[in-house]
Amino acid sequence: MSVRSTSALSRRAAALLALVLGLSAGALGCKSPGAPADAGVQGPSPVPTPAGLIAEAFLPTPDATWAKVRALVGGSAALLPGSVGALAASLLGLPIAVASEIDGNVPALGVAVDAPDRPRPRAALGLHVKDGARLIDQLTRGEGARFRATPDAATSIARLEPLQGVSPVALGVLGNYLLVAETPGDLTALGPYVARTMPQAQVPKEDLAIELPRHALEGPVLRAARSAWDRARGPEGALAATAVPLAPMVEGALAVLGDLERARLTLTLDESAHLRASGTPKPGGGPASKASAELAVGDVTPLLDLPADALVGILVRDRAASRAENVPKLVDAVAGLVEGGLPPAERERLGAAIRAASDARGDWFAGGVRIDGAGPTAFVRSAVSDRAKLEAAIQDLVGTAERPPIQAALKREGFRVSAGKAEVAQQGGEVRRVRIEQTAAAGQPGGAGASPARKGAPGAGPPPAIELLYLVRDDGLFASVGNDPGAGLRSAVAAIQGESLGDVPAMKAALAPLGADIAFALVLEPLRLVASRLGQPGAGDPAPVVIAAGAAPAGAGAPAALWARADVAAAAIRELARFGGAF
Repeated sequence: MSVRSTSALSRRAAALLALVLGLSAGALGCKSPGAPADAGVQGPSPVPTPAGLIAEAFLPTPDATWAKVRALVGGSAALLPGSVGALAASLLGLPIAVASEIDGNVPALGVAVDAPDRPRPRAALGLHVKDGARLIDQLTRGEGARFRATPDAATSIARLEPLQGVSPVALGVLGNYLLVAETPGDLTALGPYVARTMPQAQVPKEDLAIELPRHALEGPVLRAARSAWDRARGPEGALAATAVPLAPMVEGALAVLGDLERARLTLTLDESAHLRASGTPKPGGGPASKASAELAVGDVTPLLDLPADALVGILVRDRAASRAENVPKLVDAVAGLVEGGLPPAERERLGAAIRAASDARGDWFAGGVRIDGAGPTAFVRSAVSDRAKLEAAIQDLVGTAERPPIQAALKREGFRVSAGKAEVAQQGGEVRRVRIEQTAAAGQPGGAGASPARKGAPGAGPPPAIELLYLVRDDGLFASVGNDPGAGLRSAVAAIQGESLGDVPAMKAALAPLGADIAFALVLEPLRLVASRLGQPGAGDPAPVVIAAGAAPAGAGAPAALWARADVAAAAIRELARFGGAF
């Protein structure tokens, strides 16, 4: 079946095809068969790389990859066209009879270049066809002709223009490639590179591969990342309270991103979806080179030692030197939350407390979230290098909430902080409590001078008070906050020698492939998480999603590289597609 070219659906679908397939092209190793003379090709010689190149993408086996996508998504995806040729014909408004001319066993190619004057990059997609001249004949001759072919003298592209209506995209044929772009200018500017240069490169092994050069990483990619972070920071660049802990990490990641020589994104599909990203640092010892050499890495053991009922788990590794570098940034971030800033003496006090805590803790921390009938509870375990120093530093940090400038800021926002001992027996140390109490709605006149907030009905708003319990032992700093922090603290301590995530087969299998070069790892059970939020704790099928990052050391002539990965179970993909209405 075909789709009318003037419909809004056709425009969106064609744009999607160009994005998904066009940006999955790049440097393939398929030699394009010699083009028939009447297809308008002068020769297979390559053309220069277009200015402003930001991405080359490869889809080595379009039909096989599309079959994997349909199988992973399941459900109504089975009703979609069974081949890339049929899908392309439907989305592009071509007669379904020409679907068999599109060769789904030969790589689809695409390229994107920077377009500062446009809302998105300029891009072109190339779909290999069995015979370019025959395709042109089928589209332009006979009673069923829907297009006219107009040769472009400069590029030898046979542009396909609809006999009636307006096409949602620009179409053309060069050699044995059907070219797709957003505009005729994009088609003629980028089409020759797709059809004549890219087919001569090596075919990647993955289902999808995207190459990003230096220009893309230090230009449009970095601009987009910075823009997203600026929006998260808060209005007029002020750092939102929720962003304070993330600020040093995000700023460091942005510096690394702008210092990469090149990056590669790949997607491999089997019973799950596996997304990989790797980046090679620029020479010269910049932030990326420094990160690849100094990043704290290790295995996934601390994550596996979290309680077995954790629906979300996170592991972060860092070195003492990098933590020390981030102390001034954290002080600035906290000081920015105080109206008028902190006086020098208070800044120094805060910095000393943060610095002492940074020095005394170890090089990793792991945390998780559990949900039961009472609601969500979070727990954390951190390595400890100096128990006594860490205990004192934490108490100093808690004490800063009682200092006049910070106390005034809390009062203005309607909060009060108190601390003391807690009764949680048999934990092998002294458990302490930090209580954050809401005394008035944030922004209300009176702040802490108003009467204490009364307990409201469940779901009526934020809880009137939040308690954090923590315990420092030689084998770790343990902390818990949420609806039942006592239970969370007990489970975090007991998991070291009791039932843990490492005893859950689905979680262990999902985390095992991460290896020993991990700096960051996140695992979550989205289906069980949704079920718990719907009041059905323990329900839902195991379908882990794993996100991780780290650094691979140099070896065998290969430079050190930074890497990231995401692995998504098929059940999670199907549920996401079902709830998102993707099909």
